[in-house]
Amino acid sequence: MSTTFWIIIAGAIATYLTRIGGHLVISRFDHIHPRVEAGLNAVPAAVLTTLVAPELLNAGPAEWAA
Repeated sequence: MSTTFWIIIAGAIATYLTRIGGHLVISRFDHIHPRVEAGLNAVPAAVLTTLVAPELLNAGPAEWAA
């Protein structure tokens, strides 16, 4: 099998273990503090911002219109 196949499999396993690990850690707590919950709820917006902000700052008007 090709190297690309094994890289994809390794990435899939790493993603799966990361998701399961997070679930296992959070499920051990009976009660999650509201500040922690608010922080976890803010993670998707923070990730999206880190992906979009550099492009907006480095782009010109033509890229903004697209």
